[in-house]
Amino acid sequence: RRIEDLRHHILRNIGSRLTVVELAEYAHVSDRHLTRIFKTELGTTPHAYIESVRVEKARNELESSDATLERIASVCGFGTVDTLVRAFRR
Repeated sequence: RRIEDLRHHILRNIGSRLTVVELAEYAHVSDRHLTRIFKTELGTTPHAYIESVRVEKARNELESSDATLERIASVCGFGTVDTLVRAFRR
């Protein structure tokens, strides 16, 4: 249940600056415990999960809209187009 709440929170706020500390506060756990939850339930770290959600959203935006790369980077929570491109390459 907790991990589903976190996943929905991330999806709703993907354009915002999401940190492990902020997510831990949202879930009322320590940041170390949050990382353990993610590793156990999803097999990845919170940071890697957030980046994968951002990349997937950007991919969907690129396929379905005519928005500029700058706009897509902003909407998906990447600070710059360069950051978006680096995330795509990983």
